[in-house]
Amino acid sequence: MLAAILWSLDGLLRRQLYSLPPATLVMLEHMIGVLIALPLLPKAWPEFKKMTRKDWLVILIITVFASVLGTIFYTAALVKVNYISYSVVVLLQQTQPIFAIALAALVLKEKLTKKYKALAVIGLIAAYFLAFPQFKPGLIGQTGELTAGLLAMGAAIFWGSGTVLGKLILKTLSFKAAAILRFALAIPIAFLVSLLIGQTYPLSAVTPTQWLYLLGIALSSGMVAFLIYYKGLKHTQAKIATFAELTWPVSAALIGYIFLKERLTTIQLLAGLTLLADILILSLLSKTLDEKA
Repeated sequence: MLAAILWSLDGLLRRQLYSLPPATLVMLEHMIGVLIALPLLPKAWPEFKKMTRKDWLVILIITVFASVLGTIFYTAALVKVNYISYSVVVLLQQTQPIFAIALAALVLKEKLTKKYKALAVIGLIAAYFLAFPQFKPGLIGQTGELTAGLLAMGAAIFWGSGTVLGKLILKTLSFKAAAILRFALAIPIAFLVSLLIGQTYPLSAVTPTQWLYLLGIALSSGMVAFLIYYKGLKHTQAKIATFAELTWPVSAALIGYIFLKERLTTIQLLAGLTLLADILILSLLSKTLDEKA
């Protein structure tokens, strides 16, 4: 629950860094995360030596999609404050299990049940009405709402892929070693992305206040929350952890309401509640199957 609450605070900090290009922000937050994790490096180093070429390929793909592109899309969606609210961006991230299970069927050859298919359809319909409460996005001349919604859903897809591929790499590495490697690899990859899309930003232009916000992100949603989350999973039953994870969207909605003065429409409230209930059922069914396997 502590990790989930820290994740919800992340969005507030990211919105304060709207002047930084998303790719640069992602590079800098991972730099700070690596510095925080340095004391864990000596213990993790022997694990890296045992990695095969396949392991390196998997961790590289996870880093590109989940650590870099997923975070860039999420950050870009958050700064579109005129088109999408903070709580909606976070609520849309709850669709991650839908994409994770679908990808698992492709990559890990896991079977898709009829219940999953029905819940996936319901969840995606709820996500649509959550993102577009007017029932359809603006397509001509007013594409901001559509772009914001697609960025938020893109982040969910990329992060969902990280969940699936993470199962493969955790057969070789401990979660601490995997976290250190992901954060370290994300730095040069995010820099390359910033070069490719023309979003480079000189470090000398980053203000002391912005560095403080970046440190706050590293201590909230970054390396610290990552380690707290996996530490908690070791001592918590899977089903209880699923309920605890709901602290993220609920606390994010409260933050949006209290601090950002965001007000969701009736359609969005109904869609958000439907989505949370749908994903909760989907996650519980998935974890029940995992426990039986």
